[in-house]
Amino acid sequence: MNELLKFIILNFWKLAGFLSFFLLALFLVIFGLLKTLFIVALAVLGYILGKWKDEGVSFTQMIRNIYASMRVDR
Repeated sequence: MNELLKFIILNFWKLAGFLSFFLLALFLVIFGLLKTLFIVALAVLGYILGKWKDEGVSFTQMIRNIYASMRVDR
């Protein structure tokens, strides 16, 4: 067990890169290009929203600000 942990620590980025691209290739084969791009886009959006929430950004206030800036008074 100790040797496995040492191997993972010493080769973390190699293993992370391998796993990432293996999953990408698997998704491309199973779902196709457009569905895979859609999955990746939603994952990135989820990451960004989670990061903002961790930093204390209020989603409701952000949406209100966007709506207020788009609103045209007639």
